[in-house]
Amino acid sequence: MQTVHHTAPRPRIRGAAVAAALGLTMLFPAQSLLAKELEPGFVIDKDNYESIKNDTFENKTIASMVPEKLEWMIKNYNLTIKLAHSKKIEMDPKYVEATKNYSKDVQFNPEDRTISGWKAGMPFPPETIKLDDPHAGDKVIWNLRAATYGATMDLRDIAWVFLDAKKGYERVQAFQSRRYYMEGRLDGGPISVGDGDIAQKTYFVAHYPQDIRGLGTFSVRYNQADSKKPDDSYAYLKSVRRTRRLSGGAWMDPIGGTDQLYDDWDIWDAWPTKYVENKLIEKRWVLAIAHSPEMSVDTSQPWSDPQKRFPRINMSEPPYCNPARDVEWEPREVYVVEGTPPPEHPYSKKVAYIEVDFPRPYLGYALDRKGEFWKMFIFQNRPDVGDDGYKAVMPVIGHIIDVKRGHATNWSSNMKSNPKGVKDTDVSLNVLEEVATGAGR
Repeated sequence: MQTVHHTAPRPRIRGAAVAAALGLTMLFPAQSLLAKELEPGFVIDKDNYESIKNDTFENKTIASMVPEKLEWMIKNYNLTIKLAHSKKIEMDPKYVEATKNYSKDVQFNPEDRTISGWKAGMPFPPETIKLDDPHAGDKVIWNLRAATYGATMDLRDIAWVFLDAKKGYERVQAFQSRRYYMEGRLDGGPISVGDGDIAQKTYFVAHYPQDIRGLGTFSVRYNQADSKKPDDSYAYLKSVRRTRRLSGGAWMDPIGGTDQLYDDWDIWDAWPTKYVENKLIEKRWVLAIAHSPEMSVDTSQPWSDPQKRFPRINMSEPPYCNPARDVEWEPREVYVVEGTPPPEHPYSKKVAYIEVDFPRPYLGYALDRKGEFWKMFIFQNRPDVGDDGYKAVMPVIGHIIDVKRGHATNWSSNMKSNPKGVKDTDVSLNVLEEVATGAGR
């Protein structure tokens, strides 16, 4: 008779026990072995961040998608992040075609960091930007500042809400505004207008509340890639019904009494050559707001109820300035660019997180002249369709947060590209005076 030898069944070893059995505890800490994939809708906050930072979303760890200053905002400024799956964003076919046709003719001049040969579209497509290129940071910013919105930005219903981190809502200022691009235009008409001296023109006119109604500014950015010719900026003073010219350094000044510099418009509004240096630090993934809900300003709601009128700002709990809790954040691949402003600038550094596939900034921060963390920029963006059908990714809400002062100025707008019937002459100093005079009545 054949003898059968029975062996005791082996116990199953899982998780940290596997690592211990194989002597791998140093390579695979228990915490990482217990990491899980988070579900869409999960809300990251200060209470759970440490426990979930090694968990994953779309197979990337949360910690790897939360930059240092964003983590600081979660832990110290009550920022919450509601996770959503990333969605592919298609730029307008006109923009894609212009990039394909014209980018090959763009030349970068290392001596003065200027470009030439650009007509429309993205000057430097992502495949041409290399991390080891010492001028890659300049190229990313040239992409950002080249026209991406088609032809004209219509900043519909734009308003700045002033917020105190301890006391909450203070006041609101509402404006009418447009930016008209003189080159890189993609609205079916000429790609450029004028004689080539001007790159873009912008006006702002206040219409609420009554005490600022009629105040306005008008700026002209000249087509001087080396930034040697400063922008022309004018302010309309309703008290004397006159305009006065502002200094050439107005781009470094605050917008009215807000926490936002003109240079912070779109997180980074200056030509790259206005900065002493721009470094491309890295390419990485971050959590960002790329699909802000459809309505940024609910004009059906009264000024007396700012939370309902500006529903994408969380004014219901301290510090009263973060994105609303229902706003979704998704993984986006970005360039991280560090800019060194000139010595007379209030900041010593500005860092921006800009989409790789198309030039849209999501996040940024600024350091003061001592090198200390001063301001956080969180911008809500969304794909949108202009009046003429042009597809663009629009910045619709900007959270400009002064963490040192405990104060913020958040702007919101139902922004559109390519409003119908707007001409070069509709964005001018004369129009500023006409609109401001009418608003001041």
